[in-house]
Amino acid sequence: MSIAEQASGLSGLEAERGFRERFLLPLVRFVRKQPLGAVGAVIIVVLIAGSILAPYLNTENPKSSIRGAPTLGAPSGDHWFGTDRSKRDVWSRVLYGGRPTLLIGFGAVALTMAVGITFALAAGYIGGFVDILISRLIEVIVAVPAILWLLMFTTAIDRSVQTLIFSVAFTFTPITIRFFRGNVLQERSIAYVEAARVIGASGPRIMFRHILPNLAPLVIVAASITIPAAMLSEAGLTFLGLGLDPGTPSWAQDFGTGNRQYFRTAWWMLIFPGAALALAVLSFNFFGDSMRDILDPRLRGSGLI
Repeated sequence: MSIAEQASGLSGLEAERGFRERFLLPLVRFVRKQPLGAVGAVIIVVLIAGSILAPYLNTENPKSSIRGAPTLGAPSGDHWFGTDRSKRDVWSRVLYGGRPTLLIGFGAVALTMAVGITFALAAGYIGGFVDILISRLIEVIVAVPAILWLLMFTTAIDRSVQTLIFSVAFTFTPITIRFFRGNVLQERSIAYVEAARVIGASGPRIMFRHILPNLAPLVIVAASITIPAAMLSEAGLTFLGLGLDPGTPSWAQDFGTGNRQYFRTAWWMLIFPGAALALAVLSFNFFGDSMRDILDPRLRGSGLI
């Protein structure tokens, strides 16, 4: 065997060992020590994959009636989750319904974290008038119940996914700012921030290059816990008849006001969309709790990680 072949073989072994140590072993450790979090992660992946691959999973047009299908048909071989009052396939609506629900959850939380963390960094690090101004603005927003903000936005603008993302993010942002502001105040008093000031680092560089990376574990935990809350906010609006436009495939829409009168005779119209939403919320909560246990430095050495 030539030297080049030996070197190639050694590099392959090193790559395999590196992959095993960096990915497989942490994954096995996570599954062993956080089984509920692992189950939650698997369910989340399945729900996201089902929503993305919905056109290829024996589905029909979720907005259109199926010719020849029974009205309020029970689950069968042709329609796995039955049909609704408009002869639409419930299986198709459950798969496609995950798209707006998950999009609202992820989109609202992404917007919340981006705006909330930016304002929290400014309030906690700069302080002074900026902190006072942001704190008073938060108090004004929090003084109005969140459901009223949601109702105002959806009635004044429209009932689209974009409006729901903005309105849900608007209600969660003040809480996010308050939470991260306290953590920024703690980080600001640590020696590494003082050292960065001494060497001449600017304020924005200290905030985004030094403080923000140390908040990353908290961001992950807060996002994983806030996503199900955002999804439930959309479900609450739909329950009041102010969610997405009627007919739009959505987990919450399918057990909204228009279908409620049929639940006693057509239980599948409630059970399957409700089970999908409940599984999503429960899975994110399991995963969020596990990430909190893993990333919280106060738990190191407790046997959880």
